[in-house]
Amino acid sequence: AVVSTQSGHYGRGAMGCLEVILKGILIVTNVVVLVAGILLLVVGGIFFTKTFDFYPDLDNYSTNVNAVLIPMLVLGGILLLVGLIGCLGACTGKSGLLNFYFVVVMVVVILEIAIIGLAVWKKEKSTDCDSALIPLL
Repeated sequence: AVVSTQSGHYGRGAMGCLEVILKGILIVTNVVVLVAGILLLVVGGIFFTKTFDFYPDLDNYSTNVNAVLIPMLVLGGILLLVGLIGCLGACTGKSGLLNFYFVVVMVVVILEIAIIGLAVWKKEKSTDCDSALIPLL
């Protein structure tokens, strides 16, 4: 229950200015993620079903096109779900939704760091191989 004190401040349940700003930022960010997910799903779905109608030359590369479109659809679905959960959690203030959203975002950040680290490691490894081959040429 929210109780007003003599000073005009409210007890439990009242949000401060910073909380309102952070909640607004979280909602706007998740709406952007939600829209990005929807766009990826729509564009990926259109190209997945009608690729060869738009670009008949891609018929020879159908496996390569599907190799891009299928992850695009999966990523769009994941972004849609994450954005929806984050938006609902921020709007309703349900801690379960916000905790799930936090875990998903942390997993994504850890995966991004791992992928960037792997890419840097692979690049350094290929640079070492290239420098070893230069004297042979």
